[in-house]
Amino acid sequence: MNPVKITFEPNDNAITSEELNEFENSLGGLILPEDYKEHMLIYNGGDVEQYDIVHKDYYGLGDGGISDFLPIKYGNYTIEKVNIALSDRLPVGYLVIGYTSGGGDIIMSLNNDDTYGNTKVRYTEGEIIELSPSFTELLNDMVEAED
Repeated sequence: MNPVKITFEPNDNAITSEELNEFENSLGGLILPEDYKEHMLIYNGGDVEQYDIVHKDYYGLGDGGISDFLPIKYGNYTIEKVNIALSDRLPVGYLVIGYTSGGGDIIMSLNNDDTYGNTKVRYTEGEIIELSPSFTELLNDMVEAED
């Protein structure tokens, strides 16, 4: 299993620090992790360019790789729109930030406890699986998929 340096196709419209702060202020006191904010200021979400990656802990399952991250602004499926639509199906304090290659929702904890920043995948039938303890670790936990 070889770690993969993920490359992103950025959203066509970058966001400013002010737009990021406005979004964070709309979260009702929840705070975004710094590593995630840095990513969003560069990519405003972003599609993963590699199609052959999976999470190291789910190697061989074929659907645990990151497909894309949702934009904060500018696009049909922004974080705000997706989270409003799924609000009744998410654990308290979690935010949908993107999708896996298998169609699961990547969610991140914004709770002020020991889960803060951790990432999980949530499938439509309600199953939730742990991914990584932080956004940066999620990116670093991607490996090349089996041939």
